[in-house]
Amino acid sequence: MEHVLTALKAMGHSERLRIVALLSYGELTISELVKILGLSQPRVTQYMKSLEDARVIERVKEGSWVFSRINRSDRVLFKLVSTVLAQLPPEDAVLMADRRRLEDVRAARAFAADNFFTQVANDDGQLGDEYLPREDLDLRVHRLIGEGRYEFMVDLGTGTGRMLELLAGQVERGAGVDNSAEMLKVARHKLAARNFGHLSVRLGDLTATPFASGVADLVTVHQVLHYLDDPGEAIREAGRILRNDGKALLVDFAAHSQEDFREKYAHRRLGFNDQDITQWAAENHMQVTNIETITTHDSKPNVKLWLCEKKAV
Repeated sequence: MEHVLTALKAMGHSERLRIVALLSYGELTISELVKILGLSQPRVTQYMKSLEDARVIERVKEGSWVFSRINRSDRVLFKLVSTVLAQLPPEDAVLMADRRRLEDVRAARAFAADNFFTQVANDDGQLGDEYLPREDLDLRVHRLIGEGRYEFMVDLGTGTGRMLELLAGQVERGAGVDNSAEMLKVARHKLAARNFGHLSVRLGDLTATPFASGVADLVTVHQVLHYLDDPGEAIREAGRILRNDGKALLVDFAAHSQEDFREKYAHRRLGFNDQDITQWAAENHMQVTNIETITTHDSKPNVKLWLCEKKAV
Protein backbone atom coordinates (compact mmCIF):
# COMPACT_ATOMS: atom_id res chain seq x y z
CA MET A 1 0.00 0.00 0.00
CA GLU A 2 2.91 2.33 0.70
CA HIS A 3 3.92 2.59 -2.96
CA VAL A 4 0.37 3.58 -3.90
CA LEU A 5 0.38 6.37 -1.33
CA THR A 6 3.79 7.53 -2.56
CA ALA A 7 2.49 7.70 -6.12
CA LEU A 8 -0.61 9.63 -5.06
CA LYS A 9 1.54 12.08 -3.12
CA ALA A 10 3.83 12.59 -6.12
CA MET A 11 0.85 13.39 -8.34
CA GLY A 12 -0.73 15.61 -5.68
CA HIS A 13 1.01 18.72 -7.04
CA SER A 14 -0.28 20.77 -9.93
CA GLU A 15 2.97 21.00 -11.92
CA ARG A 16 3.84 17.33 -11.46
CA LEU A 17 0.32 16.38 -12.49
CA ARG A 18 0.70 18.51 -15.64
CA ILE A 19 3.84 16.51 -16.46
CA VAL A 20 2.02 13.20 -15.99
CA ALA A 21 -0.86 14.43 -18.15
CA LEU A 22 1.55 15.41 -20.94
CA LEU A 23 3.40 12.09 -20.81
CA SER A 24 0.09 10.28 -21.22
CA TYR A 25 0.23 11.48 -24.85
CA GLY A 26 3.67 9.96 -25.45
CA GLU A 27 7.35 10.17 -24.60
CA LEU A 28 9.00 13.56 -24.15
CA THR A 29 12.45 14.87 -23.33
CA ILE A 30 13.06 17.26 -20.45
CA SER A 31 13.85 20.07 -22.89
CA GLU A 32 10.49 19.52 -24.60
CA LEU A 33 8.70 19.57 -21.25
CA VAL A 34 10.48 22.81 -20.36
CA LYS A 35 9.17 24.40 -23.59
CA ILE A 36 5.64 23.20 -22.98
CA LEU A 37 5.40 23.97 -19.27
CA GLY A 38 7.22 27.31 -19.35
CA LEU A 39 9.21 26.35 -16.25
CA SER A 40 12.95 26.34 -15.62
CA GLN A 41 14.87 23.17 -16.41
CA PRO A 42 16.08 22.66 -12.80
CA ARG A 43 12.50 22.81 -11.56
CA VAL A 44 11.22 20.40 -14.22
CA THR A 45 14.12 18.05 -13.46
CA GLN A 46 13.21 18.16 -9.77
CA TYR A 47 9.57 17.34 -10.49
CA MET A 48 10.60 14.51 -12.80
CA LYS A 49 12.85 13.03 -10.12
CA SER A 50 9.94 12.94 -7.65
CA LEU A 51 7.72 11.19 -10.17
CA GLU A 52 10.46 8.71 -11.05
CA ASP A 53 11.11 7.92 -7.38
CA ALA A 54 7.40 7.22 -6.99
CA ARG A 55 7.53 4.96 -10.08
CA VAL A 56 4.83 7.00 -11.78
CA ILE A 57 7.12 7.66 -14.74
CA GLU A 58 10.36 6.16 -16.02
CA ARG A 59 13.34 7.36 -18.03
CA VAL A 60 14.75 5.75 -21.17
CA LYS A 61 18.28 6.77 -22.16
CA GLU A 62 19.24 6.67 -25.83
CA GLY A 63 22.66 8.04 -26.58
CA SER A 64 22.74 11.62 -25.34
CA TRP A 65 18.94 11.87 -25.28
CA VAL A 66 16.72 10.85 -22.37
CA PHE A 67 13.00 10.24 -22.88
CA SER A 68 10.45 10.12 -20.07
CA ARG A 69 7.23 8.14 -20.23
CA ILE A 70 4.46 6.76 -18.06
CA ASN A 71 5.64 3.65 -16.21
CA ARG A 72 3.52 0.74 -17.44
CA SER A 73 5.53 -2.06 -15.86
CA ASP A 74 3.65 -1.91 -12.53
CA ARG A 75 0.03 -2.66 -13.43
CA VAL A 76 -1.36 -1.42 -10.12
CA LEU A 77 0.39 1.94 -10.39
CA PHE A 78 -0.42 2.27 -14.09
CA LYS A 79 -4.10 1.70 -13.36
CA LEU A 80 -3.89 4.27 -10.56
CA VAL A 81 -2.27 6.84 -12.85
CA SER A 82 -4.88 6.17 -15.55
CA THR A 83 -7.68 6.62 -13.03
CA VAL A 84 -6.26 9.93 -11.81
CA LEU A 85 -5.82 11.23 -15.37
CA ALA A 86 -9.38 10.25 -16.25
CA GLN A 87 -10.65 12.63 -13.57
CA LEU A 88 -8.91 15.68 -15.06
CA PRO A 89 -11.38 18.04 -16.75
CA PRO A 90 -10.43 18.24 -20.45
CA GLU A 91 -11.67 21.84 -20.60
CA ASP A 92 -9.24 23.00 -17.89
CA ALA A 93 -7.50 26.12 -19.25
CA VAL A 94 -4.01 25.13 -18.08
CA LEU A 95 -4.24 21.61 -19.47
CA MET A 96 -5.66 22.89 -22.75
CA ALA A 97 -2.75 25.32 -23.10
CA ASP A 98 -0.32 22.49 -22.36
CA ARG A 99 -1.89 20.37 -25.09
CA ARG A 100 -1.63 23.23 -27.59
CA ARG A 101 2.06 23.67 -26.83
CA LEU A 102 2.54 19.90 -27.04
CA GLU A 103 1.06 19.99 -30.54
CA ASP A 104 3.48 22.79 -31.43
CA VAL A 105 6.41 20.62 -30.32
CA ARG A 106 5.10 17.67 -32.30
CA ALA A 107 4.47 19.84 -35.35
CA ALA A 108 8.08 21.03 -35.27
CA ARG A 109 9.28 17.43 -35.19
CA ALA A 110 6.94 16.47 -38.02
CA PHE A 111 8.11 19.41 -40.13
CA ALA A 112 11.73 18.29 -39.82
CA ALA A 113 10.80 14.71 -40.69
CA ASP A 114 8.64 15.78 -43.66
CA ASN A 115 11.50 17.84 -45.07
CA PHE A 116 13.75 14.81 -44.86
CA PHE A 117 11.28 12.51 -46.62
CA THR A 118 10.59 15.04 -49.35
CA GLN A 119 14.32 15.25 -50.05
CA VAL A 120 14.83 11.50 -50.24
CA ALA A 121 11.54 10.32 -51.76
CA ASN A 122 13.12 9.79 -55.16
CA ASP A 123 16.31 8.28 -53.74
CA ASP A 124 15.23 4.97 -52.26
CA GLY A 125 18.84 4.07 -51.56
CA GLN A 126 19.18 6.93 -49.13
CA LEU A 127 16.51 5.31 -46.99
CA GLY A 128 17.71 1.74 -47.32
CA ASP A 129 20.83 0.66 -49.15
CA GLU A 130 23.00 3.23 -47.45
CA TYR A 131 22.86 1.48 -44.10
CA LEU A 132 20.51 -1.53 -44.35
CA PRO A 133 21.66 -5.07 -45.26
CA ARG A 134 18.88 -5.29 -47.83
CA GLU A 135 19.53 -8.73 -49.34
CA ASP A 136 19.88 -10.46 -45.97
CA LEU A 137 16.85 -8.57 -44.67
CA ASP A 138 14.66 -9.69 -47.56
CA LEU A 139 15.60 -13.33 -47.02
CA ARG A 140 14.76 -13.14 -43.34
CA VAL A 141 11.44 -11.42 -43.93
CA HIS A 142 10.40 -14.26 -46.24
CA ARG A 143 11.65 -16.88 -43.80
CA LEU A 144 9.80 -15.40 -40.83
CA ILE A 145 6.41 -14.99 -42.48
CA GLY A 146 6.65 -18.43 -44.10
CA GLU A 147 5.66 -19.70 -47.52
CA GLY A 148 1.89 -19.55 -47.06
CA ARG A 149 -0.46 -17.05 -48.63
CA TYR A 150 -2.21 -14.20 -46.86
CA GLU A 151 -5.62 -12.75 -47.65
CA PHE A 152 -4.96 -9.14 -46.67
CA MET A 153 -1.66 -7.47 -45.83
CA VAL A 154 -1.37 -3.97 -44.37
CA ASP A 155 1.98 -2.17 -44.45
CA LEU A 156 2.06 0.62 -41.87
CA GLY A 157 4.36 3.46 -42.89
CA THR A 158 4.78 1.98 -46.34
CA GLY A 159 7.05 4.73 -47.68
CA THR A 160 7.96 3.79 -51.25
CA GLY A 161 6.05 0.51 -50.95
CA ARG A 162 9.06 -1.74 -50.57
CA MET A 163 7.42 -4.32 -48.26
CA LEU A 164 4.40 -4.49 -50.55
CA GLU A 165 6.70 -5.18 -53.49
CA LEU A 166 8.67 -7.79 -51.58
CA LEU A 167 5.62 -9.77 -50.46
CA ALA A 168 3.39 -9.16 -53.49
CA GLY A 169 3.52 -12.81 -54.51
CA GLN A 170 2.20 -14.05 -51.16
CA VAL A 171 -0.83 -11.82 -50.64
CA GLU A 172 -4.27 -11.75 -52.23
CA ARG A 173 -4.55 -8.03 -51.43
CA GLY A 174 -2.16 -5.54 -49.93
CA ALA A 175 -2.54 -1.95 -48.75
CA GLY A 176 0.07 0.52 -47.59
CA VAL A 177 -0.50 3.61 -45.46
CA ASP A 178 1.87 6.56 -45.17
CA ASN A 179 1.59 10.25 -44.29
CA SER A 180 4.08 11.41 -46.92
CA ALA A 181 2.46 12.28 -50.25
CA GLU A 182 5.89 12.46 -51.90
CA MET A 183 6.80 8.93 -50.82
CA LEU A 184 3.44 7.61 -52.00
CA LYS A 185 3.98 9.11 -55.46
CA VAL A 186 7.08 6.95 -55.75
CA ALA A 187 5.23 3.92 -54.34
CA ARG A 188 2.37 4.24 -56.83
CA HIS A 189 4.78 4.57 -59.73
CA LYS A 190 6.73 1.47 -58.67
CA LEU A 191 3.63 -0.65 -58.09
CA ALA A 192 2.04 0.40 -61.39
CA ALA A 193 5.26 -0.33 -63.29
CA ARG A 194 5.16 -3.92 -62.06
CA ASN A 195 1.43 -4.39 -62.68
CA PHE A 196 0.66 -5.04 -59.03
CA GLY A 197 -3.05 -4.44 -59.40
CA HIS A 198 -3.80 -6.19 -56.10
CA LEU A 199 -1.68 -3.69 -54.16
CA SER A 200 -2.62 -0.13 -53.25
CA VAL A 201 -1.35 2.72 -51.12
CA ARG A 202 -3.14 5.59 -49.44
CA LEU A 203 -2.33 8.77 -47.58
CA GLY A 204 -3.09 8.56 -43.88
CA ASP A 205 -1.97 8.26 -40.30
CA LEU A 206 -0.40 4.87 -39.65
CA THR A 207 -1.52 5.03 -36.01
CA ALA A 208 -5.19 5.55 -36.97
CA THR A 209 -5.88 3.73 -40.22
CA PRO A 210 -9.34 3.47 -41.83
CA PHE A 211 -9.30 -0.32 -41.68
CA ALA A 212 -11.75 -2.26 -39.54
CA SER A 213 -10.53 -4.16 -36.50
CA GLY A 214 -9.37 -7.72 -37.17
CA VAL A 215 -9.33 -7.32 -40.95
CA ALA A 216 -5.70 -8.21 -41.76
CA ASP A 217 -3.88 -11.49 -41.41
CA LEU A 218 -0.46 -9.90 -42.02
CA VAL A 219 0.78 -6.49 -40.85
CA THR A 220 4.27 -5.16 -41.51
CA VAL A 221 5.96 -2.20 -39.83
CA HIS A 222 9.29 -1.81 -41.59
CA GLN A 223 11.84 0.78 -40.45
CA VAL A 224 9.13 3.11 -39.18
CA LEU A 225 9.08 2.96 -35.39
CA HIS A 226 12.24 5.04 -34.93
CA TYR A 227 10.55 8.06 -36.56
CA LEU A 228 7.55 8.11 -34.21
CA ASP A 229 6.85 10.14 -31.09
CA ASP A 230 5.15 7.10 -29.57
CA PRO A 231 6.20 3.84 -31.27
CA GLY A 232 3.69 1.99 -29.13
CA GLU A 233 0.86 3.68 -31.04
CA ALA A 234 1.92 1.98 -34.28
CA ILE A 235 2.10 -1.40 -32.54
CA ARG A 236 -1.30 -0.72 -30.99
CA GLU A 237 -2.77 -0.08 -34.44
CA ALA A 238 -1.12 -3.22 -35.79
CA GLY A 239 -2.73 -5.21 -33.00
CA ARG A 240 -6.12 -3.63 -33.63
CA ILE A 241 -6.35 -4.39 -37.35
CA LEU A 242 -4.78 -7.84 -37.02
CA ARG A 243 -7.11 -10.82 -36.82
CA ASN A 244 -6.65 -13.57 -34.24
CA ASP A 245 -3.73 -15.84 -35.20
CA GLY A 246 -2.56 -13.20 -37.68
CA LYS A 247 1.09 -12.17 -37.88
CA ALA A 248 2.77 -8.81 -37.43
CA LEU A 249 6.37 -8.36 -38.52
CA LEU A 250 8.24 -5.44 -36.98
CA VAL A 251 11.60 -4.48 -38.48
CA ASP A 252 13.82 -1.79 -37.03
CA PHE A 253 17.25 -1.04 -35.63
CA ALA A 254 18.49 -2.63 -32.46
CA ALA A 255 19.23 -0.08 -29.74
CA HIS A 256 22.35 1.84 -30.74
CA SER A 257 24.28 5.04 -30.04
CA GLN A 258 24.67 6.56 -33.52
CA GLU A 259 23.72 10.11 -32.56
CA ASP A 260 24.17 11.39 -36.12
CA PHE A 261 21.09 9.40 -37.19
CA ARG A 262 18.92 12.01 -35.47
CA GLU A 263 20.16 14.83 -37.69
CA LYS A 264 21.12 12.91 -40.82
CA TYR A 265 18.02 10.71 -41.08
CA ALA A 266 15.53 12.51 -38.79
CA HIS A 267 15.34 9.54 -36.42
CA ARG A 268 13.45 10.17 -33.20
CA ARG A 269 14.56 6.97 -31.49
CA LEU A 270 17.93 5.23 -31.63
CA GLY A 271 16.62 1.71 -32.13
CA PHE A 272 14.80 -0.61 -29.74
CA ASN A 273 15.48 -3.43 -27.33
CA ASP A 274 13.55 -6.68 -27.15
CA GLN A 275 11.95 -5.77 -23.83
CA ASP A 276 10.21 -2.67 -25.18
CA ILE A 277 8.89 -4.44 -28.27
CA THR A 278 7.72 -7.44 -26.24
CA GLN A 279 5.91 -5.19 -23.77
CA TRP A 280 4.18 -3.14 -26.47
CA ALA A 281 3.12 -6.34 -28.22
CA ALA A 282 1.76 -7.89 -25.02
CA GLU A 283 -0.25 -4.74 -24.24
CA ASN A 284 -2.00 -5.24 -27.57
CA HIS A 285 -2.76 -8.96 -27.32
CA MET A 286 0.24 -10.06 -29.36
CA GLN A 287 3.06 -12.41 -28.48
CA VAL A 288 6.57 -12.12 -29.87
CA THR A 289 7.26 -15.61 -31.22
CA ASN A 290 10.56 -15.08 -33.01
CA ILE A 291 13.39 -12.56 -32.92
CA GLU A 292 16.22 -12.33 -35.40
CA THR A 293 19.23 -10.03 -35.49
CA ILE A 294 21.18 -9.02 -38.57
CA THR A 295 24.69 -8.02 -37.61
CA THR A 296 25.95 -5.21 -39.80
CA HIS A 297 29.45 -3.99 -40.51
CA ASP A 298 31.36 -0.70 -40.58
CA SER A 299 29.92 0.32 -37.20
CA LYS A 300 26.38 0.53 -38.57
CA PRO A 301 23.52 -0.40 -36.19
CA ASN A 302 22.30 -3.98 -36.16
CA VAL A 303 18.83 -4.66 -37.56
CA LYS A 304 16.19 -6.60 -35.63
CA LEU A 305 13.12 -8.48 -36.80
CA TRP A 306 10.35 -9.27 -34.33
CA LEU A 307 7.59 -11.66 -35.43
CA CYS A 308 4.39 -11.30 -33.41
CA GLU A 309 1.19 -13.35 -33.41
CA LYS A 310 -2.22 -12.09 -32.33
CA LYS A 311 -3.75 -14.01 -29.45
CA ALA A 312 -7.48 -14.48 -29.07
CA VAL A 313 -8.83 -11.94 -26.59
